[in-house]
Amino acid sequence: MKKAFIAVAVMLGIIAVRMILSAALSEQVAEVFTRVSVGALFFYFVLSISKNRRSTQKAENYMQ
Repeated sequence: MKKAFIAVAVMLGIIAVRMILSAALSEQVAEVFTRVSVGALFFYFVLSISKNRRSTQKAENYMQ
C-alpha cells in the first residue's frame, strides 16, 4: 500500500511540473517530459516489484 501512495505522490508531482513547463516553455516540452517521466516511473515500479519478489523467493528457499 505504501508503494501505491508513493506512486500517486510522484504522479501529482509530474502533473505539477507539466503544468509549469507548459506555461513557461511550451506544450511540446511538457508532453515530452511527461512521457519520459511516466515511462521511467512505470519501469522503476515493475523492476522494484520483480526485485522484491525475487528476494522473497530466496528468503523462503533459505528457510526451507
